[in-house]
Amino acid sequence: MTRLAACLGALLLASAVFAAEAPSRAAPKPATTQSKATASKPAPSQSTARPGTKPTATKKTTGSRTAPSKLKNAAPAKPLTTVEADWRDLLPSRQRRLYSPNAPPPVHGYLGEGGPPASQVMNFDVNADLAESPVRLPGFIVPVGASANGMVREFFLVPYVGACIHVPPPPPNQMVYVKSAAGISLKSVHEAYWVTGKMRLEQTTTNLGAAAYAMDADKIEQYQY
Repeated sequence: MTRLAACLGALLLASAVFAAEAPSRAAPKPATTQSKATASKPAPSQSTARPGTKPTATKKTTGSRTAPSKLKNAAPAKPLTTVEADWRDLLPSRQRRLYSPNAPPPVHGYLGEGGPPASQVMNFDVNADLAESPVRLPGFIVPVGASANGMVREFFLVPYVGACIHVPPPPPNQMVYVKSAAGISLKSVHEAYWVTGKMRLEQTTTNLGAAAYAMDADKIEQYQY
């Protein structure tokens, strides 16, 4: 009995000693290392540019703008030089072959000079190239309305004398309605004048006739033959 107790005591003592030494015999844990996936990625703060090269700067994109002076389809500016025009130039190119500088014969009814004015043949086809162009055009003056203090400030400029009375007036595309701020002292409707101003494509109708062109006169000069 005493021997059995001694064996049990020795067995318990050996177990205690083994348990105390077990932690020191455990396998060491591996050192903490970065995984391959983590190691292959550069840190966000590191530059990926190669040595000796400069990183490419990111260009800031803005909306595209074109300077007005570089527009390819910009309309050409109108010439500032005054062009000396002929009445044939007021017609469209397709009608110029029919142009005649001669006035038609006067038309008189059974009332003679007391009859109504001759009728106007209507043609409002114009030369669009003359729009807003400064021109100098010769012609005869037919006053529109009553003159004030002997000065005519509104009139038709026509290519031949006597138009709008018994001589058939020219078509509207051969008449220019003119306004003059200074006015002109008209001594005779048989005198010809040069009228200078910027031409407009504008229709004007009065009891004397209709015009397809209009102009504000900058200068009126008597025509020298």
